[in-house]
Amino acid sequence: MDVEKVASYFIAVVEAGGIKAAALQLGISQPSLTAQIQKLEQRFACPLLVRHPRGVSMTAAGELYYQHATALHAERQRLYAQIHALQAREAGQIKLGTGEAWWPLFVKPAVLEYQADRQCAVHIEFGNRLALMASLLSGDVDVFIGHEIDDLVASQQVRFMPLFQDAESYYVADNHPLLTDTSASIDPQRLSDWPLMRVTPDHARHAHLLANPISPTTHVNQVVFDVDALSPGIDLLHDTQAVMPYTSRAQMYLASQGVKVLGAHPSKRGNVGLYTLRNERNEKVDALIQQLCEAAQQVGISPRHTS
Repeated sequence: MDVEKVASYFIAVVEAGGIKAAALQLGISQPSLTAQIQKLEQRFACPLLVRHPRGVSMTAAGELYYQHATALHAERQRLYAQIHALQAREAGQIKLGTGEAWWPLFVKPAVLEYQADRQCAVHIEFGNRLALMASLLSGDVDVFIGHEIDDLVASQQVRFMPLFQDAESYYVADNHPLLTDTSASIDPQRLSDWPLMRVTPDHARHAHLLANPISPTTHVNQVVFDVDALSPGIDLLHDTQAVMPYTSRAQMYLASQGVKVLGAHPSKRGNVGLYTLRNERNEKVDALIQQLCEAAQQVGISPRHTS
């Protein structure tokens, strides 16, 4: 008996709620599926399912087997994914993570140039700094571009190479009332009277990466929109009169989307750079890093450090 296949059959029957429905999903005959489940029950010498006119339910033994089978199935899927990733890396694939702001600015041309030179597969993941750090630590990306993380728990495991300094600006739709009130344009307290649009904010699920808790929204009574991508954030800006803190480097792109800058945040500045695992650098990663630095220079961003 193919234990792995029969386990998948059992899972299908339980999740479909019956033999007939599972057989249709699996593309096998109902009698064949029934026979496989019976063989499984004979192997354990006890019933795993109770048949009803409208389907099946699990016995206590069936529930125990279901938990075991689903756990093994998930573990096999992870193994297959890891093997596939290993094969892709051996074939020259590079996995890159980036914040959306940096993609049109200099990352896209660097990736295109890198891929054209090497004719290799390129995996690109978008996210905020903590999401990409989690991907880096788990091996899902080789390098990512994002803001420096000051209180990172795993700082000894990674290397940060600063590219440039970044300032935060406030953005609104091009018909926002604040555009006619210059006195309020860079006053954070005054801006709290308007809805807040947070693009790719840090999530609580990544709090374990930080030595200190993730800071909550400053104004607890303020309407807050949290979005995990820039495009829906821009859409909502036009419909809500929200104010969006975002990198000052994105002014040109956002202007093309009908979004205007109010002014810079008086104190929000930080470094943007490249994160890699400390002991995992190799020739292909170094080549991509060099390409990213060159692309940044071409758009007028002078890298501060490239070694």
